[in-house]
Amino acid sequence: MKTFKHLLTTTLIAASTAVFAQNTTVIIKTDSSVSTTRYHKSVNRVTSDFSLYVGLNNFGGSMPAGYDFRPLGSRFVALAWQKRIPLSVKGATKLRLVTGPEVAWNNFMFERSADAGRNILVERNNQLSIEQSDVDLRKSKLVIAQLNLPVMFNLSFRSGLTLGLGAYAGIRLDSYTKVKPVGGSAVRDHGSYNLNTVRWGLTSELGFRGSAKLFFRYEPNSPFKAGQGPDASVWAVGVKL
Repeated sequence: MKTFKHLLTTTLIAASTAVFAQNTTVIIKTDSSVSTTRYHKSVNRVTSDFSLYVGLNNFGGSMPAGYDFRPLGSRFVALAWQKRIPLSVKGATKLRLVTGPEVAWNNFMFERSADAGRNILVERNNQLSIEQSDVDLRKSKLVIAQLNLPVMFNLSFRSGLTLGLGAYAGIRLDSYTKVKPVGGSAVRDHGSYNLNTVRWGLTSELGFRGSAKLFFRYEPNSPFKAGQGPDASVWAVGVKL
């Protein structure tokens, strides 16, 4: 009778293990000894997660006079809803496809000089110009909001190290300048600012499973239309949470 109970218990636990697809350790006791049987089964499925990207961004290359931005004040933020699709998950190294929509903001904060204060980006008749403010400004920046679709291949190694490489493309949702005088209220001025509607770039991520990752993005083409703004690349670096 004891043998039948042991067999029945083992069968039920093994079935539960298959249903819930997780590691289960079963302890089988007898009058004379204790034996341990470990059942393991992994289920590969599409998973979803929400990620927050926070970092710094700026223009690369030679910028025209007046386009001086604060390295620590120019920030990048993105909210991403991602699907992780298994491609090859047998063995020590696993390959997954990571994709999903994201909303990203590039903030380019103008630097403040001691003698001239902060500059302002102005658009008139489809022409961009840099002007000096006649009042002291606490903040002057260009903000670009964009809807992106990244496609990235993610490698996970036995050590826990993860590496992601891919690209993204997106469309501009909004763009505006934000100017805030010292002691005054902020003013937003929405416009196209000769920015391209579509942008694309390369992206990479490095980290460990279950922890924050470092990310780097690079757009080789200028976000401005050819001949209607600075011809410069864009980069962003930071942490993915």
